[in-house]
Amino acid sequence: MSNPATQTTRTNWTGVSYGIVLGFVAAYFQFKVPPVLPVMFDLYGYNTIVAGGFMSIFAIAGMLISVRVGRAIRRDGAQRYLLAAFGLMLAGTALGLAFPESGSVMLTSRLIEGFGAAVLAVCMPAFANMSAGPGHLPIIIAAQATWIPVGQLVANIVAQPSVAVDFWQPVWWFGAAATIAVALWTLWIVRRGSVPGVAHVGAAPVAADGTSPPKPAHDPLSQKEIRALWVAAVLFFLWQAQFMGYFTWLPVYLVDVRNFTADGAVQLNQIPVAVLLVFSLIGGMILKTGVGVIKLLTFALALQAVGWAMIPFAGNPVIGLTSLVVWGIAAGLTPTSLWALPSTLVGGHRAGTDAFAVVLTGRYLGILAGPLIAAGMFELTGDWITVAYTFVGIAGVTIVGTLYLGVRIRDLREG
Repeated sequence: MSNPATQTTRTNWTGVSYGIVLGFVAAYFQFKVPPVLPVMFDLYGYNTIVAGGFMSIFAIAGMLISVRVGRAIRRDGAQRYLLAAFGLMLAGTALGLAFPESGSVMLTSRLIEGFGAAVLAVCMPAFANMSAGPGHLPIIIAAQATWIPVGQLVANIVAQPSVAVDFWQPVWWFGAAATIAVALWTLWIVRRGSVPGVAHVGAAPVAADGTSPPKPAHDPLSQKEIRALWVAAVLFFLWQAQFMGYFTWLPVYLVDVRNFTADGAVQLNQIPVAVLLVFSLIGGMILKTGVGVIKLLTFALALQAVGWAMIPFAGNPVIGLTSLVVWGIAAGLTPTSLWALPSTLVGGHRAGTDAFAVVLTGRYLGILAGPLIAAGMFELTGDWITVAYTFVGIAGVTIVGTLYLGVRIRDLREG
């Protein structure tokens, strides 16, 4: 990756858009399961815990490789890792299509896809951040935060007509097509050299005097910064667990408890996703005005707790609809704040793949825990309402952690 000392002050929009599109594809793969899960339940009779694992298994892949891959990409360039990731995503897709009736095989296919998506998730914020000029950085951070809702919305849109006729496979086909398209774009970028950090460093062209250009240096992170990043990773874990629990099981809850049809549940699921997409961008605008990231994150998490607390009363249509909107607003502001933390902690252009890999480790723990916490509480009590109260408590713990991180940020600035 490029040296912060020589970082251009102008925004490289190709790098920004490429990074964010990588995120869109990774998010699509992660969230292609929830809109088709009710149909897959009916067709294949999956166990609840196994089905929750279809989302959580992505976390295992991410935790295993994110930090290691982040450091390797910083050192070597992303080309070889991205091409391997695209191959894994296509292989996992093919395996899932071939043997969907086996829960264990589907889990394996999701794990393979997860390894590939983890590479894309590490690259997404790093390329977008390091391609951003200082004046555009807050808005570009907000655009990064849209990767999950955009991936969800596209998955929902692709799924809706097919689940109406109990057909889930088009969602997998679309993911394969998107992977091939972004792989071709990657090869084009490598050939043109239009995004620093993508091409393999060892394959860099030889200079006119016959020498190879030096590898770009980068200012290493201090131990104090690394510790602060791990605190941010804990916050990401706690919030991501809420997010994943909500969106993994909301369609099943709507079908089983509220008696929606599968396609009707997908339609209703669009409401919080669309709202959070808008408020992800609004969050970036708020940060650009100078509002501190800790203040915005604390407010968003408090609002998220309110959204959870409204779910037990969602039998009233007005309260139910309001809870979807409130939860969506909070779920839009929160990730914008969380994605801003690495830049806040270590500086915009020092927040490369190594810094984001630390934070993403927390995110993957949340992906693992969230659906399983929700499924476990339901299995224990037989009532989805206890799941909502559980996450109210988790939201409270996240607020306390956010206030603690605010103290650590002040220590970093004074040090």
